[in-house]
Amino acid sequence: MKYIWNQVDSLNLSEYFKLKMMVILSAAVSAAAGLCVWSLVQLWALDHWSWLIVFTGYPAFLAVVLVIIYSFNHSFHDGSYKG
Repeated sequence: MKYIWNQVDSLNLSEYFKLKMMVILSAAVSAAAGLCVWSLVQLWALDHWSWLIVFTGYPAFLAVVLVIIYSFNHSFHDGSYKG
């Protein structure tokens, strides 16, 4: 995720848009990882579709929370803050 954070930080966009992009990207990557885990688990157990929501939803929610917490200490700097 640090690599994605640095790539998004290097873009010439506003700080708000970079944060929104990072939240969406991290949620999508985490949901895709959960989908891959569910696709392996559903072969042997937990093959009902409701487990797909569990395996993709919880990691996506956790990724959003972790990006918000990480952004408290490592914000994007676009030069608009003159403090």
